[in-house]
Amino acid sequence: MLIGAWGPHASELLERLAERDSTQVHRIADLTMMRQPDVIEGSWCCWLFGAPEARDELSERLERTPGESLVASLARSLEVRGAAACELLCGRFVLVALEREHGRCMVVRDQLGAQSLVHANVGQGTLFAEHERDLLEALGRTPSPDRLALAQWIGNGLTPVGHTLFEDVSRLPAGHMLELHGTSAAVRRWWQLRYGGTEQGSPDSLALLLREQAFAAIGRASAGSERLAVKLSGGLDSACVAAGLQARGFAGRALAFGGTFPEFPEADERELIRQSAEHAHLSLELIGFDLARSMLDPAIEHIARWRLPPATPNTFLWEPLMGRARERGVEVMLDGEGGDELFGFSPHLIADMLRAGHLGKAWALTARMPRLATDTNTRARLGELRRCGLAPLLPSGVRRRRESSRRERTNASSSIVRLADAQALADMHEQRIEQRHEGPLWWRSLAESVIDTRDLLDLGGHYRRAAADEEVDRRHPFLHDLRLIETVLRIPPQLQFDPLRDRPLLRDAVRGLIPEAVRTRHAKSHFTRLVLAGINGEETGLLAPLGRADAPVRAFVSEPALDRRIEVPPAQRPMLGAGSLWRVAIANRWLLAEMERGT
Repeated sequence: MLIGAWGPHASELLERLAERDSTQVHRIADLTMMRQPDVIEGSWCCWLFGAPEARDELSERLERTPGESLVASLARSLEVRGAAACELLCGRFVLVALEREHGRCMVVRDQLGAQSLVHANVGQGTLFAEHERDLLEALGRTPSPDRLALAQWIGNGLTPVGHTLFEDVSRLPAGHMLELHGTSAAVRRWWQLRYGGTEQGSPDSLALLLREQAFAAIGRASAGSERLAVKLSGGLDSACVAAGLQARGFAGRALAFGGTFPEFPEADERELIRQSAEHAHLSLELIGFDLARSMLDPAIEHIARWRLPPATPNTFLWEPLMGRARERGVEVMLDGEGGDELFGFSPHLIADMLRAGHLGKAWALTARMPRLATDTNTRARLGELRRCGLAPLLPSGVRRRRESSRRERTNASSSIVRLADAQALADMHEQRIEQRHEGPLWWRSLAESVIDTRDLLDLGGHYRRAAADEEVDRRHPFLHDLRLIETVLRIPPQLQFDPLRDRPLLRDAVRGLIPEAVRTRHAKSHFTRLVLAGINGEETGLLAPLGRADAPVRAFVSEPALDRRIEVPPAQRPMLGAGSLWRVAIANRWLLAEMERGT
């Protein structure tokens, strides 16, 4: 269990929790942990959580002796290199390293945020844990909701950097560490992704490189599993995972599971799923969706277990599939999550062309954007030139004024987030933009998409909670594999522009390895209609409480905008706002549950 305390008062709180749960704590100097150190080497005591890996190109520096554990080698490296030793690791991990001689401690979160970590100041000390639930149990009280974090989560599912939905409970950002010394607790970045140029080579050779690295990531995600499966859709990314399993020798051994939705043809991909499974020689089981299944019950159970609203409304869609996988003895479930963003194009290359004075090249790129494949008229291209080329180059002050004006217009008509909160969140976002990665705009935008935004969505915590609930380890080779992400960020960005195809380089890379019907398919199935049907089916328990004057969520949103949304008859509700409608309704249930805990 990943939970610890720094300082006398925080340690007392953790000791009380351990006594209540009949467990033991281990106190060394000012640090208290729920388990003994994994290793003590020189002046360092180390605890290593998660599924860490040694970086391939750096592992020789660890000078590991035969049979020596990774954490023991790391502790020796800490003696020599200090915090820089953490650069030898990748994968999902949190390292807690106590240097007894100087009375200081480092709590280090992995580069991509696959392992979540939250912390809170307690008097002159600090509590930290993987999950909010565990930290709050040790804290012994219910903090107030974080107003801005909840408002942003309702609006778009994100939370501001370093925030959780609880006031005074912070999330340690990916690639950062907590430095604990005496009575101080400081957050600082220990890892920064850096631009190193692009790979040279022909499109064919770069497609081969991409395939090799994607399949290597799938192999790493499969490591150590005796009972492996893949969740298949009819899309490119999960078919690529299936092909990677076949290439890695899992044909005939790994299982495949897919969901079917006969009442919703636009979401039902059973024929494509069958083709992908057959092509990779995977045993397939299709799980039909029960239209009568409750959308609300799994969300309420999640709130009760984790003291958080679920990150997605789709839990009710996939619980039966994961339950069946568990019955079949599956230990590890892979999927293609994150492939859309990772293998997609970065439109801000247009801004880089303009900044370099290459107006002709910038204009030519607007005709090669996938979303303009059927609309390449001059007006549409000029719109993309302004949006993707000129807007990113505006000075921050001009950008802020434009965004402020846009927010005022939006809030006056439809935004569920209050104008003052929207402006405060925008200011926080601008500060983050000014501090983000250095490099070309296309590279910075892609890096932010595949690292920072995923962390703001708390995908690491979400999937860890899902794995605990489902009792199946979820692994995501396209979300949390640092070596693959570094490779993709070296691909020349112009190769990802294609007027007819999205993710063109990946499609070329897997020619012959996945079914042609999947490789050449560019339409995507969407589950929004399913989600909206689930919302409409839960009118009494999910939406009706929002109409009450004392609904707690009303203190965090624009009430006129909320009233307009819930007054729309079910048959007329637009799909575009389904996600936000679900989040405001489930946030209300979460607030009610926390109020009951506090009474």
